Amino acid sequence: MKNLRGEMEQEDPVATTTATTLQEESQSLLLNSAYNEPSSSTPVMMVIDTPVYGKKKNPILLQIIKIKNFYQSESLRRVRRWVALIIGALVMIACGTQYSFSSISPSLKKRFDLTQTQVNTIGTAANLGTNFSFLFSLVNDFLGCRACSFVSGLCLFAAYFLMSLSVSGALPWAENYIALSIFMFLMGNACGGGYTAAIVASIKNFPERNRGLVVGVMASCFGISSAIYSFSYSYIFQLELQPYMIFCAILGGVVVMGLGTIFLDSNSSADSPKKESKAVEEQSASINTTSENASSENDGEKNVSEQHMTEESIEIEKINVKLKELEMPNLNSLKMLISLDFYLVFLVIFIVIGAGITVINNLGGVVLAYGGYNGQQNIMIIIFSLSNCSGRLIFGFLSDKFLNPKRNLTRITFLAVCTLLMTIVQFLFAVMPLNGIYALVVLLGICYGGTFALTPAFNSERFGPKYFGMNSTIQSMAASLGSYAFSTGMAGALYQANVVPPRTLTCHGRDCYEGTFFILSLLCCIALIFCMILQYRTKWLYATMYRRKVLANRLEQLEKLEKQRV
Repeated sequence: MKNLRGEMEQEDPVATTTATTLQEESQSLLLNSAYNEPSSSTPVMMVIDTPVYGKKKNPILLQIIKIKNFYQSESLRRVRRWVALIIGALVMIACGTQYSFSSISPSLKKRFDLTQTQVNTIGTAANLGTNFSFLFSLVNDFLGCRACSFVSGLCLFAAYFLMSLSVSGALPWAENYIALSIFMFLMGNACGGGYTAAIVASIKNFPERNRGLVVGVMASCFGISSAIYSFSYSYIFQLELQPYMIFCAILGGVVVMGLGTIFLDSNSSADSPKKESKAVEEQSASINTTSENASSENDGEKNVSEQHMTEESIEIEKINVKLKELEMPNLNSLKMLISLDFYLVFLVIFIVIGAGITVINNLGGVVLAYGGYNGQQNIMIIIFSLSNCSGRLIFGFLSDKFLNPKRNLTRITFLAVCTLLMTIVQFLFAVMPLNGIYALVVLLGICYGGTFALTPAFNSERFGPKYFGMNSTIQSMAASLGSYAFSTGMAGALYQANVVPPRTLTCHGRDCYEGTFFILSLLCCIALIFCMILQYRTKWLYATMYRRKVLANRLEQLEKLEKQRV
């Protein structure tokens, strides 16, 4: 029977095919009937009948995603870099409020009946917060500049809003210098976070050869903010604390938390190793293709042109390899802390910036002690802010333009110049009459701003940009420690020691600050010695950087020539 059935199938293949088709159709009918039974679940019917309608997306959301993808495209890399720089500058301006503390310190002293030491403690708390913003640095290093900007803006708004409530009397428990110090510490933390987010984004986005200028531009915006806030407090808000603090809260929240969160992009680097290697591969592939076409066409002129292109491409590839070899290693905070170079620059910042902050925080008291009036210091703060901005730009530009280790011109050389200027300024503050302080404030701002432009650039060059957020925060602790040691500790104690009874809070006469300025001048001389040691120890670093700069310029020339020939 089996043989007979096989013979019949071989003889009639059409019948066999028909039977198979009927069997498949019957199976499909059975499946459909199973789906149409009442016991079958509704989700199965929804998946089978309406697969498209269940996944419909919001058109507004789709448009936002489309705009985001376009903005993040490779063609807009350069645009994103400059937008991030501009927004970073605005974030810096919004985060520089602690430098205007001298403008509001007499009003705080009068409103809460504080001693000069307590006022200095509040000012020091702001500086400590700015330079001890470790949590914000961790957020920046691991979650990115945008997340850091969002958290910073939120904290900045909260700090100033709480301060305004304290001034208005809505928080009776906060009408003391301890609560005010906590609020100012939170404000300083938020400002430090915004500073870190803005400057890290710019350092990563722009090439190494422009690092000093970029840091100088960003730091200058941070410095000029005190002029904006001092002017606003004096002439717009007419020395009224509460509306001024609400203004600072809203400005910080909108600019730092809003614009910074959206536009602070640190993924627009001009030096992308992947792009370079990909470009080299594409160049070599195009050269091989071109050489094959040229050999088939036997065109003499084309062969010469291709030979030049091949030589240039080989040189470009060699330069890229050399730049990779000369790249500075990225050192984390633990490795940085075992480096002697870190402690040398730490001590320089401790003395120089600490001396500068002492003058800034006590400028209101200095003016009154030297025979001035309350409010006169506001003009000096504006002058200081403008010169501070100029100093950051000047030293940032000069340290890039004239970097030449063969002539012993490095970034540390310019740092030594700033230290020397600070030494002279501190000495002159002890002997200069009140009218001469205006000129001293200009010099103070230039050397103070120059130090703030040079030290972050040195940190990114010596220890690498990868962990710059945390490394810079640890380094900037020196400024806060110097502020506390010199402004709160030494200046406050010497001021109170020279208060003549029956007065208990205010001191009048040159003796109030004379000893402070002489001691600071002597300490700045010691900082100058540290700069000389650091100059000797970092010659190799700037020699390597100079070679990288020369190679980068040559690479740029070759790429331009290659584009012209293509």
